[in-house]
Amino acid sequence: MNEIKYIGERLWAGHLGNGFVVLSFIAALLSFISYYLSSKNTSFLKLARIAFNFHGLSVIGIIVTMFFMLLNHYFEYQYVWQHSNTSMDMKYILSCFWEGQEGSFLLWTFWNVVLGIILKRQLKNGEWEVPVMTVFALVQVFLASMLLGVYIFDFKIGSNPFLLLREHSEFSNLPFIQNPNYLAKLDGRGLNPLLMNYWMTIHPPTLFLGFASTLVPFAFAIGALWNKKYNEWQKIALPWTYFCIMILGIGILMGGAWAYEALSFGGFWAWDPVENSSLVPWLVIVAAGHTMIINKNKGGSLFTTHFLAIGSFLLVLYSTFLTRSGVLGNASVHAFTDLGMTGQLVLYVLTFIFITVALLIDDLLFKVSYIVVSLLMLFFGMLYGYKTILLLVWLASSGIITVISYYKYFPKEKEEEELYSREFWMFLGSLVFLLSGLIITYFTSIPVINKLFNTNFAPPKVPVYNSWMLPFAILIMILIGAAQFLKYKKTDPKKFFKRIGYSFVLALFFGLACSIPLYFLTNNEVKKDTLTLIGYSSLFITGLFAFFANLDYFLIILKGKVSKSGAAIAHIGFAIVLIGALISTSKKVTLAKNTADKKLTALGKDFDDRESILLTQGDTLPMGPYLVTYKGKKREGINVYFTVEYFKLNKDNKPEFDFTLTPHIQDNPRMGQAAEPDTKHYLDRDIYTHITAADLNIDTTSKKKNAFGEAKNYVGHVGDTIFSGNALVIIDSLRSNLSKEQYEKNDSLLEVTAVLRCVNTQAKSFMSYPKFIIKHNVVIPQEDIVNELGLKFVFWKINPDDGTIEITMSEKLSNNKDFIVMKAFVFPYINVLWLGCLIMAFGTGIAIIERIRKFKVQS
Repeated sequence: MNEIKYIGERLWAGHLGNGFVVLSFIAALLSFISYYLSSKNTSFLKLARIAFNFHGLSVIGIIVTMFFMLLNHYFEYQYVWQHSNTSMDMKYILSCFWEGQEGSFLLWTFWNVVLGIILKRQLKNGEWEVPVMTVFALVQVFLASMLLGVYIFDFKIGSNPFLLLREHSEFSNLPFIQNPNYLAKLDGRGLNPLLMNYWMTIHPPTLFLGFASTLVPFAFAIGALWNKKYNEWQKIALPWTYFCIMILGIGILMGGAWAYEALSFGGFWAWDPVENSSLVPWLVIVAAGHTMIINKNKGGSLFTTHFLAIGSFLLVLYSTFLTRSGVLGNASVHAFTDLGMTGQLVLYVLTFIFITVALLIDDLLFKVSYIVVSLLMLFFGMLYGYKTILLLVWLASSGIITVISYYKYFPKEKEEEELYSREFWMFLGSLVFLLSGLIITYFTSIPVINKLFNTNFAPPKVPVYNSWMLPFAILIMILIGAAQFLKYKKTDPKKFFKRIGYSFVLALFFGLACSIPLYFLTNNEVKKDTLTLIGYSSLFITGLFAFFANLDYFLIILKGKVSKSGAAIAHIGFAIVLIGALISTSKKVTLAKNTADKKLTALGKDFDDRESILLTQGDTLPMGPYLVTYKGKKREGINVYFTVEYFKLNKDNKPEFDFTLTPHIQDNPRMGQAAEPDTKHYLDRDIYTHITAADLNIDTTSKKKNAFGEAKNYVGHVGDTIFSGNALVIIDSLRSNLSKEQYEKNDSLLEVTAVLRCVNTQAKSFMSYPKFIIKHNVVIPQEDIVNELGLKFVFWKINPDDGTIEITMSEKLSNNKDFIVMKAFVFPYINVLWLGCLIMAFGTGIAIIERIRKFKVQS
């Protein structure tokens, strides 16, 4: 068979991109090997640095090549075809780049390169460059392998972003690929409608920078285990740890803002598995940052600090497995599908667990035994199966070895912390963060548990998460409010309780004053659960306590010095975030309750008259404190916008225009439909709306407006009634020009007229006279149109046996008024949450600057 010579393919781009991919992997591998060897022979150090730089340049080369292909619509490449098309707005080109797995891995790799180069310069010629950069380079080897797209035997290594569409397994045998000029009419599939949002141009890079920054404390912790220097690294890593806390926190909050503005589940956090998989590493790195402060000031919590710093990165790897292995497929709105890299992702996670445990073991024979047994288990698992059992046994044994290593080899604190000491309460807070993260991880991992053990546990709903996390939130609020008034090593309990007493009394007074009316304003679902209401009130009071206590500490103890108050300001922000989330969620009000004559249940079981409203175009209906009118719709590209006007009654009880909202639906012919909300923002509340059902067809021509819809057939007797959209049609009588005998005798023209009386909604009658004509034994129906009602009748059949007649009725398309089904909520004081986010980020930034300044002074 002759090879097809394809027309118009730009193969040079793929060759260039693949060259960069291979160079990236080889350079990362060479850098890793050279850095490792330089721990024994410093002559390899120069080669290691050069190789890492080449790795960074090749990563930039991959990115530039991919952007060039996306911008120029190189649809012969599968990645470009899958994530873009010619009709897409080019402002979403960044979203196209990191929508797919390959692009997101590349984004992660890029941020690791940036952080690695900065660290390489910071640590140059110091004792920490070799161990830290060895870990960095090894991570880059794994990430670079994610783009290789090659097979070793039956094991797939990576997914190549430069794969040609015709070489992809799903397209290689399709008929259009046999056309040499297939590119002439080829357009891309396009971007997922949910990602066509400005938040998606800034949320992923921020989040992935947060993920990448967890590598810094991890690399230092691994380097400390390698060098057996357990204390020194924390001073250098502390500013980086707080940088990670700030960036990853901002990335998570950006995701919440995106969900609030672009997704239609009606809120900013839904405990989605992908949300959880980014939240848990943040909780653990926050805990690590606080134990580092304990170590810096007192010298304790060594093992805990190592455990948390390492754990945060391992949890990032685990979240990578969750979101990219396909295991969450039906459990998350924004998880990736499986690209056949599950085994590689598992190996990625297990490798760094293995390295951590191996470095913890100080006995050479014990270490060699652990390494040999691990390799044997891997070999037998791949060769003979039983992968699940062997994996669980290995993980359990690694955990036991970690505990043994801690007691046998790891340095211990000389003295226990005092109960009334800052380090004890900070350590307790870190444990609370860790435990809450582990519980969230367990719930999020239920799809994995189901797959491992062939179970069918249902993932928990939002109320389950809320009820589990509520006690932890209350504890955290108490700890961050009280801990800063404690001194290191020991504090006088009387002075301590007296100092925090003012804030507690103030919080209790304001909390109870607000909680009592809160009960009457809270939605009924919360009222039914007394324990939940008590929990919400407790969180509100303790949140106020954390706010007042840290404000007191900032103003009185620190004298309002902002440069010294990073922790206090961050704590104030965190308290405000939880208070804002609590108020906006517990006092969330459903505005859209159906007041139309037509019940939504008629549209299907998914519609509820208690949560949605049906709005017919031109009609005005009450909705909460508003009167709302659906004015119409318009299409802009793939978006269909629905204009809804809101009115309020003035002093004279007359409606006055208030504002307009235009929620829209993305009507993507390839990716399906996606509703996007529109929100009216006030200082004290948000009015949040989105469409749940609508007709997306728009008839703009008069021809279409005057056209009749599909004819419906009706069978009836004289006196029966036919129902139209705007009238009742009664069959009054039948008139004939001949009797049956006359017609049979002369075979003349038979003309039977149906007398139809049409009564509209105002009780006005209109007559119609469709005719049933038989001429020379041929039926010739004669239609009749009632223009005032937009109805057309055709009398086309008489059934002599039962005395019925059959008439078809068509209605003008303009008769059927357009309608939408809409949900609307009020989120009170949602801006309190967003304000808290800004304050928390500001405080963390100040803490980073102060840590850097202190480190430079000490150096």
